[in-house]
Amino acid sequence: MLKKSALLTISLAAMLTASLAAAADTTPEDAKAYRTSVMTTLRGHIGAASMYVRELVDDNGFLEAHAEGLANGARELKHIFPAGSDVDDSEALPVIWEEPEEFQKAINNAEKATAAFREVVSGGDKAAIARAFRDVGAACRGCHDRFRVDTD
Repeated sequence: MLKKSALLTISLAAMLTASLAAAADTTPEDAKAYRTSVMTTLRGHIGAASMYVRELVDDNGFLEAHAEGLANGARELKHIFPAGSDVDDSEALPVIWEEPEEFQKAINNAEKATAAFREVVSGGDKAAIARAFRDVGAACRGCHDRFRVDTD
């Protein structure tokens, strides 16, 4: 039994090592594609939450999930802009990598705003939810206005 357990442990460790090595070899194109997927997910959560905040749809118990998705996605932002991933038709401006401290401040604002929104949503106060959601929008705009190609 001990032999079987040791073999399983060694196999799992080898798979984890292989997975970590593969992750270290992420191409700039894959990094950009992943970033695009994360940002698309954030856009979906923003859109759905906005419909609720503007009272265009009933919550039906899903606003908390959207708030959680926003908070989780914002926490991931600091990991999805690796150097060299501004490939193809990237909407990410070079200033992201030229002024990393300023970019990090914008990410921190998004993390704080989305965490606060998640917290307020759990309380159910519609006015507080609307205020917190406006703060999320301001944090997103603050980053997009400076660090993203204007697509409007």
